[in-house]
Amino acid sequence: MTRRLAALACLALATRMAFAADCPSDLPPTGALIGEGLLDKDTPDAKRQELAHLLLCSAVAGNANSMDVAGSLYRWGPRHPAHVFEEDHDKARDLLNGAAAQGRLGAMLKLAELELADGHAREAMIWVQIEHAYYQTHDYAKKEGGDTIAGAGYFTMLLKRVNDALGPVDDQKLIADVNTRMAGLEKLGAAHPWHKPDGPGLGNLHRPASFRLAPITNTERDEGSYAQYFIEVAPNGDISRRWLIDAYPEPSSGMRLARAVEQMHWDPLKPGEKDMRYALMPVSMSSIRHGYKVEGS
Repeated sequence: MTRRLAALACLALATRMAFAADCPSDLPPTGALIGEGLLDKDTPDAKRQELAHLLLCSAVAGNANSMDVAGSLYRWGPRHPAHVFEEDHDKARDLLNGAAAQGRLGAMLKLAELELADGHAREAMIWVQIEHAYYQTHDYAKKEGGDTIAGAGYFTMLLKRVNDALGPVDDQKLIADVNTRMAGLEKLGAAHPWHKPDGPGLGNLHRPASFRLAPITNTERDEGSYAQYFIEVAPNGDISRRWLIDAYPEPSSGMRLARAVEQMHWDPLKPGEKDMRYALMPVSMSSIRHGYKVEGS
């Protein structure tokens, strides 16, 4: 039950030993690595390899943003538009476990999708239950929510897909397994505590009264679509740049949902402040209507 949590600790130790001579003591934030061209295909290969190495250094050091991003890049491999790493689901699991230990809901959902795709329906159900528990215990759980806006909602249909794959289950045993996993995550999270980033936050999100969206596929309509972006927010509150990190059903779904991201704005900085701000931002068809939980900055 805690196999992946233990594996993450072993991976971190092995990676620290391998990187010890190469990792700088003062690592740049994830946003700086992405902003310098990590996910841009026109960045020279040598520069991208350097940025990818620093991303892994940052992930091993416990940066939740870096673990989340690197986990996605390993999950998709060449299918990701950026194609930074080769596909490696074991590395993806270990990195996403680390991000999940710091309460990252997006990492929990990615783990559910990864396990479901690999035929591990029970593991997928455990992550769905953990994500739901974390979501409900934080103040961003929306009572007025609902998960349908265009066809079925992503979160509702993820649970349905997992249930269909899993079949009958002993509920009490499942609850016990979920509680055990959550206890393991808490221990792992204590070993890599979250540190509030320096600098100004994003403030409030300002959305248009209605969104102009790109056409969606039948699968996106019937099962819901979901995407996660790393965003750069300018001093005036505009999203000046955005990079696709992950998506369901496929990366191209994220390219279509990107139109919604481009129509959003955040609070501007105070006069005289010129910092660029960064965050991981999830978007689903239902969240366009009901709201967001932005993770990290």
